[in-house]
Amino acid sequence: MSNISAVEINYNIYNKYYSKTIHFLTKTNIFMVLSLINFRPAQVMGIKEVYVCFYVSDPATGKLKRVRIRCNRIKDKKEQKRYANVLCAKINSMLYKGWNPFMSVKEMPNENLTITEASSFYLNKKEKELRHDTLRSYRSKLNFFQRWCEKKGISNWQCHNFTSKHAEDILNEYGTGRSAYSFNCMLQYLKGMFGHFLIEGLVSCNPFVAIKGRRREIKHRVTIPRNDRKRILNYFLKRGMEEYIVIIRLCFKYLIRPKEILMLQISDIDFNNGILHIPPEVSKNHYGRTIALGHDVMKYFLKLKTEEMPMNTYIFSSDFKPGDKLYTTKNLFSTWKQMRESLSMPEGYHFYSLKDTGITEMLESGMPLKFVKDLAGHHSLSMTERYMHTSDAKTILKANKINF
Repeated sequence: MSNISAVEINYNIYNKYYSKTIHFLTKTNIFMVLSLINFRPAQVMGIKEVYVCFYVSDPATGKLKRVRIRCNRIKDKKEQKRYANVLCAKINSMLYKGWNPFMSVKEMPNENLTITEASSFYLNKKEKELRHDTLRSYRSKLNFFQRWCEKKGISNWQCHNFTSKHAEDILNEYGTGRSAYSFNCMLQYLKGMFGHFLIEGLVSCNPFVAIKGRRREIKHRVTIPRNDRKRILNYFLKRGMEEYIVIIRLCFKYLIRPKEILMLQISDIDFNNGILHIPPEVSKNHYGRTIALGHDVMKYFLKLKTEEMPMNTYIFSSDFKPGDKLYTTKNLFSTWKQMRESLSMPEGYHFYSLKDTGITEMLESGMPLKFVKDLAGHHSLSMTERYMHTSDAKTILKANKINF
């Protein structure tokens, strides 16, 4: 390697990882050995935009070529750096084993994997990391991808034969008749999958990197006025649906997402201190959070304690009562729809409107933005700020305290 600074960098890394095993080499000999390693190790770079940067010899020119992997798809800055450090260690490990992203795929490991095999392997690897509902979404996207490849006659091709033209075609077909949100989710899935293929040496570039997401329409959030909330509460009280009322309060007052509520178990309740723990594997953004509960919810939870149920029991299962089966939001939403139709309420009153209403009223009543952000489990303050001017909640609050 002609660049001495690159050799010095390699020497430092060599000295950190290998000096204990090959301690008899002199520093001069080490430079001679490392001069044959034609790369500069990966480093985490950037302040406003975090990215991983490394240099590898391009076989076509024989010169070092820079590779940058941006981490800006992760919104939280701390999480960006954490991800970048893990990725950096992975890349450096592969570089010292001889990996080169510019090499022909035929020279790389796993060269015989077909597109179908590689995509299935990717999902199998992700299964341990994903929530139940996220995994279901991934499977749906994988099925579409594999069916599309089979229809185009490329399912048995090797991954490196999947071009940017294929990437554009599959997304155009997927995006027809679907929202910008669905299109962007599919794009992120495929970009992530082929990014994994790149790390594993199955492709020399990611064909989805250059494709931009679609601009999403502004989401119009509907809030539910207090008078209608009273009618909703009375509807479920008359039917003796205490469990469903607790779910409503967890969403409205404590800003817990419907899917998160249904994944909660008895073990997540601290009965002594009146605290509910939402584990990272339950939280949508994988950040665990702790919520102090009021008497309105703890009164119901304390009944569960007296019944001495197993700690892995879901709090809301079949018929919204405790049980061993993980319940889906389908039944939760269908029950809400029946109520809405029975009371002739607007179609815009979705179950998720409870959380939107709670956030909006908290902000407009003067609660600190960061407090509401943390309670709602949002990635950023900007996400919470979207709720500040979405309703006439100020008018509602003139004669109204935040309560369901």
